[in-house]
Amino acid sequence: MTIATAPSASPALETLVRRDREVWEACAPSYEDRIVHGHPDVQAYLGFEDDLIDRLLIYLVRDCGRRVRLHDVGCGSGRLHLRYGRQLAFGGEERTEPALAAGLESISGVDFSSRMLDLARRKLVAAGLEPLLGSRLQLEEGSAFDLPALGADPLPVVVTLCNTLGVMQGPTGAGRLFAALRRAVGAGGIALVSCYQREAVEGYALGNYESTLDVSGQPRWLTPASFATSAYRQVPRHYKRAYDPSPGIEVDVFDRSGRLVQGGHVLTRDAKLTRDAIRTGHIRTHSDYESRWYSFRRLDSWIAEHWSGMQTHHVRGAALDALRGGPAQVAFLDGSGLLAGLLRRHGHTRGGGRRCRRVG
Repeated sequence: MTIATAPSASPALETLVRRDREVWEACAPSYEDRIVHGHPDVQAYLGFEDDLIDRLLIYLVRDCGRRVRLHDVGCGSGRLHLRYGRQLAFGGEERTEPALAAGLESISGVDFSSRMLDLARRKLVAAGLEPLLGSRLQLEEGSAFDLPALGADPLPVVVTLCNTLGVMQGPTGAGRLFAALRRAVGAGGIALVSCYQREAVEGYALGNYESTLDVSGQPRWLTPASFATSAYRQVPRHYKRAYDPSPGIEVDVFDRSGRLVQGGHVLTRDAKLTRDAIRTGHIRTHSDYESRWYSFRRLDSWIAEHWSGMQTHHVRGAALDALRGGPAQVAFLDGSGLLAGLLRRHGHTRGGGRRCRRVG
């Protein structure tokens, strides 16, 4: 879920990218353990995204008869590579989708964290997918703002998931990502952006970041900041779930040698800083980690600016999955004009688009 800037970026943006790269290089292993495979609400959100991508790919391959290339921008530790690499390697076996095995040409991805990509490669090798690395499974360290044009055949499906948009070095970077996605898919491809909504900060973000502060750092709205330095590691005693109203959290504090410094240290929300985070959607920690949860209206403005003249769809996650998609929003760039049929199938009726017609 981490990404790099293009060589032509402004000096200010390049400075932010260098800072963010250092943050992600430092937290890569703990991010995987404590967030991706840890926090239940994050796992639910990732499950929502996985099922959405499954439905999208199966629809394009099976119902529309397209061959597809999947490209993951901010691929991190290779979640989609692992998920769909199994389809390429073991298609037709138990618990695989034959249509995907037949129609999914390749999975590629780009990320700016070398440690995340190393983790991805180790996972793929451990899963028996090493023979596909470098051919049908591709991982590249590089830029999300300078994506290459992916051509028309196989159909490019470019995705950026798990709030990658929110860690794009602020609104300037987010806008550049929208523009890069359009260039990558050209006139007929498909792009998908899945991210959190600012409207969900109070219900989801506060507890999420509080209970994973050993990964991304102590949120600025929690006090005191006595141990909010690189000399200590603060480990929450439990995960706070969505809509938990409690104003604080207990952590155990360790020094870098692993020695317990203080058990049951209580961190409490500062009322003003908490209100600011809810109002702005700007998440900041004492470890220089930053994330933004953008409003639904803000995404609409980027869609209008950078995806004008193309078929688009912008959907609240709850409209696609009422249980797991609550904090999410999803934007589709539908150069093929086919996705309205898929969205209608799943209860979303806005927008036009033509019916799916098989090719070949």
